Amino acid sequence: MSDPNRPEEQPGPPPSGLALGGLGAGAYDTSLRQPAPAADDLSLPRGALLAFRKSGGLRFRSRTIIVFRSGWVLQSSCAEDVLRHLGDDALAKLARLALRGGLSRQRPAGTRHAPDGHTYEIAARIGRHVRRAEALDGSIPADLAALIRALSRLLPSA
Repeated sequence: MSDPNRPEEQPGPPPSGLALGGLGAGAYDTSLRQPAPAADDLSLPRGALLAFRKSGGLRFRSRTIIVFRSGWVLQSSCAEDVLRHLGDDALAKLARLALRGGLSRQRPAGTRHAPDGHTYEIAARIGRHVRRAEALDGSIPADLAALIRALSRLLPSA
């Protein structure tokens, strides 16, 4: 409804280029920053070496572990959180597997997810960067398979 005491305002001419997020039609983003993780992405807290989430199954469940550089492992499931400690050898092995795992910011594309299959998400701090990977049952890359097997053994049972 318009205000009778105020004259109607006419919209100005359309802009010469479409502006998206502060960028003009001719401009483009030249920054080298990694995209911010989405709300449902696996987070990697300060001091953590890697985080791993396994979700899915016939009766859907999600289980997560966070491995800290100090060797402490936080295991989270729907029911409870449990702390345990890894030895130096096991921690070094996980770090080597993460380096060889070929982690990147890529997501699986074009793969079909089985209704009772699992999704594996990994976030690892390698140097100064956080690298992420996601894999589905039946389409796990060979270089990532050893890391997923090692991390799956650390997941809480039941």
